[in-house]
Amino acid sequence: MMAMPGVHRFGTAGKAPMLLLHSSQSNSGQWRALIQQLQADYDILAIDLLGYGKAPAVQDIEPEAFRFADELPRILEAIKAAGWQQPITLIGHSYGGALALKLALEQPVAVRQLVVYEPVAFHVLTANEPARQEIETIAAQMYQTDQTAATRGFVDYWNKPGFFDALPERMRQGMTLQAKKVTMDFAALMGEPHKLADYRHVQVPVLLLQGQYTQESARCVAHHLLQVLPDVQTQTIQAGHMGPITHANDVNQAIVEFLEHQLVS
Repeated sequence: MMAMPGVHRFGTAGKAPMLLLHSSQSNSGQWRALIQQLQADYDILAIDLLGYGKAPAVQDIEPEAFRFADELPRILEAIKAAGWQQPITLIGHSYGGALALKLALEQPVAVRQLVVYEPVAFHVLTANEPARQEIETIAAQMYQTDQTAATRGFVDYWNKPGFFDALPERMRQGMTLQAKKVTMDFAALMGEPHKLADYRHVQVPVLLLQGQYTQESARCVAHHLLQVLPDVQTQTIQAGHMGPITHANDVNQAIVEFLEHQLVS
């Protein structure tokens, strides 16, 4: 299992299993502080998703054809290799949160509980919603030939204007190299076949965390999901969409409190 590139295992063998899924333009390292808090009580897999961190790039798939179904086999292989026998705690952010939702719904592995910070499941937005049109504009920009400009638009949308240009050059270059995978992520998020009503069948406790200062597209997805998830609670963090990175202490505290409450309930 350790031979799988981009699959990182932490924590205590034999403890409750936990899977961490990161956002687009990130990697499993975004969960470093949370891992430190939970490693005594959990057996943790933090996975670099395809095209990020130490994971392999996507091969032989056109960007617009990429789907979650192409992302999942490697994750399920890592879980199988871990040899877990207990239901898994899933934690995901943004793209990783939407992926975690799919896992909790379909249950190719047994899931115990789910924590998502602004899962950008854009496929639950209807075509005529302003939020859908807003995010489609951002997604369309990823197809322009100037990948630096495309990456700037994406990063600034989720942070604030000028954020990308203020980053160190090394980070800007690294993000620009990942622009093609971001395009694929959008294709997966918008092309996922599940409908909003399908998420009524998520039969595990869910904590849906939101950022107070997020974008309308993420806010609307959260609003829709809160109407249909049968066992869900929500909490708003004084942060933006990138809260798990920019406000890790606040986000991690909410996660830990939810997990502790589930243990005693």
